[in-house]
Amino acid sequence: MILKKGDNIFVAHRRLFDGDVPRFFVGQVDDYEVGVVKATGHSFVRDEMSGLMIEKPDARTRILALSSGTLMVYQLPDTVDTENLRFVMIDGSVAVTDRKGFTMNVSEHAHDGRV
Repeated sequence: MILKKGDNIFVAHRRLFDGDVPRFFVGQVDDYEVGVVKATGHSFVRDEMSGLMIEKPDARTRILALSSGTLMVYQLPDTVDTENLRFVMIDGSVAVTDRKGFTMNVSEHAHDGRV
């Protein structure tokens, strides 16, 4: 089994068309079976006017097909506080952080990457 109940996940929706805005989901796995995950958490979408990532207020339970090719799914450490994840700018790159020790770069460009 790749994922188990209680695992923390971060999901980035692949942008397929010009004008698609970045969308993300952060939550905990409720169940996993053969490439399909049921998870409860919060969705984030970029506000086109302000450029900020806005968290939708209500928790949602989502069914995600991991093999769809339209999702990039990251398993987060168990210690990550998913309820307090926020998007921040660090050295010109977008990152997600819980401000308690966990930070992950989620930019689509290769600033400061390895060659």
